Amino acid sequence: MSTALYVFSATGNSLTTARKLAEKLGDTKIIHVSAKKNLPKVKEGAEAVGFVFPVYYGDMPWPVRELISKMVFADNAYIFAVMTCRGGEGEAPARLDALLRSRGMKLSLAQRILLPGNSFLNEEAVDAAYLAAQEENTEKLLPAIINREVHDYHTAEVLPLPPVAYPNNFRGIMADENCIGCGRCVSVCPMENIVIQNGHAEIGDDCATCLACFHWCPVQAIYMSKQEGIERRRKYHHPDVVFEDILKMKNE
Repeated sequence: MSTALYVFSATGNSLTTARKLAEKLGDTKIIHVSAKKNLPKVKEGAEAVGFVFPVYYGDMPWPVRELISKMVFADNAYIFAVMTCRGGEGEAPARLDALLRSRGMKLSLAQRILLPGNSFLNEEAVDAAYLAAQEENTEKLLPAIINREVHDYHTAEVLPLPPVAYPNNFRGIMADENCIGCGRCVSVCPMENIVIQNGHAEIGDDCATCLACFHWCPVQAIYMSKQEGIERRRKYHHPDVVFEDILKMKNE
């Protein structure tokens, strides 16, 4: 059965997870969420459709929400999610199910993979253990997907939306005086929310809080001016991913 994996990734956690899933599932194509940003409608005819994304504040990233809101699926498509996170998935499955129901579909399966966070930190030893176990943990997800397991994620409760449910720069992401105006943050931003003015990066309010600009800045000039305690946390990207991999996700 054909499978389409829609992946959103800023540091490579979800991208590498999608690659591992595609390799094991077979007859699977990987589609990058960011590359569909400017399309008015996205039709997907695959028999199984998976969304692979990081969890932000217990929700899906804004670009994933935006994509699903304009998708048209095959009538009997099996829809599942694989979420990368440093802890719990929060209300992401319930919110994803609600969004899919607005498109006449439902979420059948939601699973998670523990990996280093792009925002809050674990101890380095914990992150190293997560990375070492990624292959094994990804393989553990396969039987449920292959067997088309169905779970109920529907809730009648009106879930309050977190700040990442709509584009905004609630963390005050900005560039300091160390910015060299190289434009790397401009090229990697999935929201096209950054411009270079007078040789300095300016981050707007149409922000998905993915922190790609933060983690891929070559001079560590990007920081979170409103996020006490992690405003200048250590940078991270998945060891199997390079900057060009993330850049390609906007264009393929």
